Amino acid sequence: MGVQSDNKEYNLKAAFIYNFTRFIEWDTLNNRNEFIIGVINSSPITESFEEIARTKTVNNKKIIIRHFYTAEEISDCDILFISENSKISLKEILDKTKSKNTLTISEQEGYAKQGTAINFIVINAKLKFEANTKALKSAGLTASSQLLKLAVIVE
Repeated sequence: MGVQSDNKEYNLKAAFIYNFTRFIEWDTLNNRNEFIIGVINSSPITESFEEIARTKTVNNKKIIIRHFYTAEEISDCDILFISENSKISLKEILDKTKSKNTLTISEQEGYAKQGTAINFIVINAKLKFEANTKALKSAGLTASSQLLKLAVIVE
């Protein structure tokens, strides 16, 4: 994939993720003034997130982007994006985010079935997403029916 289409794909993924925040309810709203989006490893999506963070908020909270390179570094965040070049095992990531009100979003085939709440997939050259309703529930998150109607549901 060329750099141009790569950027376009990540701009689209970042826009999807920002829109997810309008259709997901976090059970316990944290008492931070920030909405934290964590990114595992470096990813082209960071630039797109930073652009969104400059002009938008989530629940009137400023958006902060954090990077994690090891499982030990993973700390409190509202959304955790697991880039396809993540070197950390999915099990370690999920162990760190379990029951922490963290929306885990991945972009690797099979990750939703393995426990991430949302996983990006491409069907007929279109970007779509899978939603794991059990993972959402166990993270203390509620997805609106509008969001779930657009998703490929996996268990």
